[in-house]
Amino acid sequence: MKYKNYYEILGVNRKNSREEIKLSFRKLAKIYHPDANKNNNTSDTMFKDINEAYATLMNEEKRKKYDRQVARYGYGFVPNETPLSNIRYEFKAGSGMFSDILTTILGFKRDNDNSNSSETANEVKQKPERGKDITSNLEITLEEGLIGTEKKIAIKGYKGGIKTFSVNVPIGIKDGDKIRLAALGFPGKNGGKNGDLIINVKISPHHIFKIKGTDLIKEITISPSVAVLGMKYKINIFEDIVYVNLPKYIKNNEYVSLAGNGYISETGIRGNLLLHVNIDIPTDISEREEKLYEQLYKLENRRTL
Repeated sequence: MKYKNYYEILGVNRKNSREEIKLSFRKLAKIYHPDANKNNNTSDTMFKDINEAYATLMNEEKRKKYDRQVARYGYGFVPNETPLSNIRYEFKAGSGMFSDILTTILGFKRDNDNSNSSETANEVKQKPERGKDITSNLEITLEEGLIGTEKKIAIKGYKGGIKTFSVNVPIGIKDGDKIRLAALGFPGKNGGKNGDLIINVKISPHHIFKIKGTDLIKEITISPSVAVLGMKYKINIFEDIVYVNLPKYIKNNEYVSLAGNGYISETGIRGNLLLHVNIDIPTDISEREEKLYEQLYKLENRRTL
């Protein structure tokens, strides 16, 4: 499944504001408008793409849905075809442009390069040898793993030098997962395939949430009165606000589960948010509070008699 890169079409990126997107659209629309490019099919197609991109990115709901789909499938996502677990394959072009990527981004030699046409007969007979893989690391936030993201990554490529390019991180990626970019490793020898670029993904620890599978765990602290009486508890989950009803008579170390508000799987299914309850015993109370506790203590003793 392929998705057009609307950001690239409009010459913007994910961080650009609506106003910046609008300005870029107006500039491009003037250049590719059919009235200014009569009998030019290429301009006509580009104008349609520009309008399609603008309509999507200027609509908040459509833009979020588009970002999630691209994060999941990429701009030309290729399913895993090797026995390695947790590996995703991705490249962003057809065979011709893909060859250009190897040449212009990493300095790799094109497969159809005829510069070796004078190779010796002995070299022709040598067995094809696959190129070595290049391994790199990428750290993302918990929120980036939840909604998917596009990250810049710099690697040391063939013939030295640092090269930077974009990597689509799909939603639901887990700590320790790998993203494999096919044929972006070191070139093969004697006609062998190029190696791959393997990116090890690490999700940085979050200051509020812990992750377990597709569940998110949050520590909450409540008073003894709330533990007895229960209450509506407000929680910020990144940009969303949710409310959970804490039940009466909740005990210390119990968990309260909020379905569908946890992390997300690669299939788009949200896990649960688990609230780990800690009951805080006050150490500094007022004289009035102390008297109320004394009254409560007497009532409890009468009930046990």
